[in-house]
Amino acid sequence: MDSTEVRRVFQMFDRNGDGKISKKELRKWLENLRIFIPDGELIQMMDKIDVNGDGFVDIDEFGELYQTIMNEKEEEEDVKEAFNVFDQNGDGFITMNELRSVLASLGLQQGRTLEDCKRMIEKVDVDGDGMVDFAEFKQMMKGGGFAAL
Repeated sequence: MDSTEVRRVFQMFDRNGDGKISKKELRKWLENLRIFIPDGELIQMMDKIDVNGDGFVDIDEFGELYQTIMNEKEEEEDVKEAFNVFDQNGDGFITMNELRSVLASLGLQQGRTLEDCKRMIEKVDVDGDGMVDFAEFKQMMKGGGFAAL
């Protein structure tokens, strides 16, 4: 990653041009990138990156943060791609039939029966609707994916 790109992106985050990024500026830009981080995590992230402890992120500290953000965005896109493979009809939910179909096409032994698929879905179906939405899928992927079930 080159320093010109970091500087260019830093200047986009640094809305008021004071050479440092506040938590408010950071939140605004992350939301523009469609990355929503809960307040507590954002504060932790800032604390970790804010090496000199002044409550702001300067250009040097930003380089590290930028790398973290880009890695997170790539990871999110990878998970979304995987979700879309399972969500065959594109309705935003993975049903037992979709899960069974994809697992079978991958030649996997688990999920051969609808009952297997039902059990797998029940383990990650937080809202109890019998299907897996993207948030539930993402949580499951963090825990090792369907293989961990």
